[in-house]
Amino acid sequence: MKKLIEALLLDFREYLLLVFFCLISLALFVNQDASALRMMRASGLEFFATIERGIGLVTRYFGLASENDELHRRNTELLAELSLLRTAQAENQELKALLGYKQRAPYPLKLAQIVDRTFSSERNLFTINLGSNDSVEVNMPVMTDDGLVGRVVLVSANYAIVQPIINRDFKVGVVSEKTRSVGLLTWLPQEHLASMEHVLLSNSIEVGERVLTAQFSSFAAPNIEVGKVVSVDKTEAQLFYKIRIQPSVDFGKLEQVFVMMRPSDKEFEAVQRRYKELQ
Repeated sequence: MKKLIEALLLDFREYLLLVFFCLISLALFVNQDASALRMMRASGLEFFATIERGIGLVTRYFGLASENDELHRRNTELLAELSLLRTAQAENQELKALLGYKQRAPYPLKLAQIVDRTFSSERNLFTINLGSNDSVEVNMPVMTDDGLVGRVVLVSANYAIVQPIINRDFKVGVVSEKTRSVGLLTWLPQEHLASMEHVLLSNSIEVGERVLTAQFSSFAAPNIEVGKVVSVDKTEAQLFYKIRIQPSVDFGKLEQVFVMMRPSDKEFEAVQRRYKELQ
């Protein structure tokens, strides 16, 4: 044991002396109250305080960065939830309006979802998720609470194709609400407006009038809103007015529609077919 202690003292005597003298220096430094020592103490404290403040700022920066990332993630989640709530609110308001119209409709209505759209410059078509299994038939009118959308032109068991007003081949008999002028509504794809044709110059019609389905319409119930008169051009050299109609339905936002369960007049259709055969 004695040899071990002697070996340690011989091998590490320099380090032991260094530690010993450092302890003595520290004791003298602490116990002395000279102005130079006080200045050194103050400088040391200021130095270490500066170092500690810098370390604290770095630590705080990384902590704030992490907190900022969490807040950003939470903000994104809240924005997504808000978007869903706004969508749900809009759908709820739309459904309330549709249900309100359903209660006022002269015939039973069935709510349908548009599941497909075929867009072109002239011949637009919609596909809805109701068919013959839901008692839907060809020529039944399709509408929303805003007005007439179109009519059913093809039916399968669970789906139906709708020809809307914005189809060049679509036609419906209409009447102006105020002046009671009658005409035939057709779509003008090049103008993105409908035309009310065959209105004689001897009649009167005004800009701003609502246009409704007429009593003599071959498929639609009367008094369904179709659109509004936006221009009336009267040329003396012609026999008819040149009238433009803005449809009431916004087809760009259309998602849900009603099918009016109005049975077709078989006798009327048979007479029309017979007349065409005689031509």
